[in-house]
Amino acid sequence: MKKLPLGALSFARIIDRNLLYADKTRDIYELVKSETRSFFLSRPRRFGKTLLLSALEELFTGHRERFQGLWIDGSDYDFPRVPVLKLSLSLESGSPEIFQAKLINRLKGIAKDAKLGQEIKEDTPAAYFEALIKALSEEANSEIAVLIDEYDAPVTRNLDNQEIATANAKILHDFFATLKEDKVASCVNFTLVTGITRHALTSMDSGPNHLKDISLNPKFAGLCGFTLEEFDYLFADRLETTLASLKNSSQKYSSLTVEGLRKQIFRWYDGYNWGGQTRVLNPFSILNFFDDQKFGAYWVRSGRPAHLTALIKKKPLAFATPTLKTYLVDDVLKSAPELDELEAGPILFHSGYLTVDKIMEVVVDDDDDQEPSYEEAYSFRLPNLEVKNSYYRNCFNLIFGPVSKEDLNAEKEKLIQAFLSRDAQEVRAILRAYFTRGTYFQKPNRENDFHAYLQLLFQFYKFKVQSELPGSKGRLDLSVELPGQVVLVIELKYRPNPKKTLTPKENESLASLAYGLLPKDEIFESLANLASKKLKAKQKNKILFEIDQEGLTIAKQNRLFVQAAQEWLSEADINKTLASLVLEKLPPEIIKKE
Repeated sequence: MKKLPLGALSFARIIDRNLLYADKTRDIYELVKSETRSFFLSRPRRFGKTLLLSALEELFTGHRERFQGLWIDGSDYDFPRVPVLKLSLSLESGSPEIFQAKLINRLKGIAKDAKLGQEIKEDTPAAYFEALIKALSEEANSEIAVLIDEYDAPVTRNLDNQEIATANAKILHDFFATLKEDKVASCVNFTLVTGITRHALTSMDSGPNHLKDISLNPKFAGLCGFTLEEFDYLFADRLETTLASLKNSSQKYSSLTVEGLRKQIFRWYDGYNWGGQTRVLNPFSILNFFDDQKFGAYWVRSGRPAHLTALIKKKPLAFATPTLKTYLVDDVLKSAPELDELEAGPILFHSGYLTVDKIMEVVVDDDDDQEPSYEEAYSFRLPNLEVKNSYYRNCFNLIFGPVSKEDLNAEKEKLIQAFLSRDAQEVRAILRAYFTRGTYFQKPNRENDFHAYLQLLFQFYKFKVQSELPGSKGRLDLSVELPGQVVLVIELKYRPNPKKTLTPKENESLASLAYGLLPKDEIFESLANLASKKLKAKQKNKILFEIDQEGLTIAKQNRLFVQAAQEWLSEADINKTLASLVLEKLPPEIIKKE
């Protein structure tokens, strides 16, 4: 393989003294030659976003020699020199004051390195950013390129403290709003902003809404990661030596062929899809696999994002079965800005733990008097074995608590034997023991909760599970394939415990506990359901019209119904609903203590 100079080559890595590279310059050419000049790209961590920005920096600064032998070197691109303002927002951000100070210092460092002929004295990040762009443009007597990496870090790293996350988002809003001002926009020729998630972007309202989101654009689906063609070009000659190493390390690989190894690699690290036909393999895991010449969860072990840890800890049940739901594309792109409003599917997709499985059109408006209205929707799946093994283990530990490997194998075997011997009492006892291991916030109180618990348990045990399986006479709740090709068909029925009639005073007392002890999203969902049942047709139509006009997220729709409930429904109805929620979600000892 031809050796190339180190520099800005996307996914460049030295392996066995050769420089491997994935030529992404055709995609880069499409970006820089586009009529649109301002872009946003979301990709998971360690997929090459920073290297992509480095490649663009080298391209704009006219270093043609760094691209010798790559596609763009033979294109009509003439490598004009463009001044570059490149900035990473991966800064200390534990408070808005610290974040603001660190951001200004980073901007001052850029100004110092540029050796500007003027001093910038602005004292806020937005004002300094504006002055810096103008100064760089004036110094070069040309428009500049702005490249911003990890834009969402100051928000996602603080999702366990919503107050700090919101304050940092406000700083980012003002910062990015600068780029839209005419006097700044006239100085900027090209902008690319990258990050892991989209919800920090949506929380900024109008701040960065001029950026064209190419995250789900099929044209750029292969911009980060190794495509199948790139994998075969880069690694085909390494498969035999890697196979020999694997066979020396373990007897289980003794009968594996080169083609079998390729399939195993794809099973472990392939499967990422961002809305098009192009599939890519995880570049971080692939490079480490060929370095170490053994399979491992390299990307997963490199660290779970802080925002995902915070969300799973807060709402583990919502994340236990992330692939059950289908999402409209608009809901995927409009992730809610607040922690309590984030849905599991979109946040896991943008974080790299889910990928697009199917793209379909679903009916969203089926009025008898009009033609049906359709919108594009996604169903998700876990992309590969690396993610699947780790994800179910993490959720299992957060809900059921950590279990040693020995105890886990013993519990798994005990459950299998109980199923095979058709011992219903033993199956019930084993499952009940699992249901009582979660904290009171994860206590199952609805049929969907028990469904999520069981699916997570069976997935963790690596049984083949199918959920909501359609048949000629309806849907099966769960189909589970045990060892020996034994298939269980499970139908779930939930019967809540009978409740005594409470006095208005008792309802009021219990309702007051809801606001202090229950998650806000559960309160909102309960009140929104109450409003949708109790509101008069005229009131409900007013809300539905606003939802239709604004294209609101599910979370914001719930907020409208909650506001309507508080405005138009009686206090007695609200107290009764919240009291029921408290009795469902909190154990008696907690209620009694409070």
